[in-house]
Amino acid sequence: MKTATQRGALLLDALTAIAVFSIGVLGNVALQAQAIRHVHAAHCRTEAAHLVHALVGRMWAEDPATLAARYGTQAGGEGYAAFSRQVLRLPGAGLAGNTPDVRVEPGPTPSSRKVTVAVHWQLPGETAAHRYGTAAVIGAN
Repeated sequence: MKTATQRGALLLDALTAIAVFSIGVLGNVALQAQAIRHVHAAHCRTEAAHLVHALVGRMWAEDPATLAARYGTQAGGEGYAAFSRQVLRLPGAGLAGNTPDVRVEPGPTPSSRKVTVAVHWQLPGETAAHRYGTAAVIGAN
């Protein structure tokens, strides 16, 4: 009698173990996908910071009086054009509204300029763009 009441219990235990194992595997896959997404986002932020700070570094090596004509968004000079091409390494940087913004304004002294640089990028599947920007005062040493 005892064996008749336990018939199928081993099969039920095996199915339960497979279900628990499957849920664990799916959770691990979701965790890995989320980690990869975060690593890619961090890489984009690092690339954006590098591009912006490299541009500011190049500006430091030039005459502050020529910065607006060469790098300003409004003027669209050769420096701005080169920077815009570099920014296209970021995903979604070529989308409408994601163009880089470089503003050159008068600085605290007559021979200095206040520079504000911002880049935008948008990861696939996202509706809002990310932004990285910095501001610096560039003057003759």
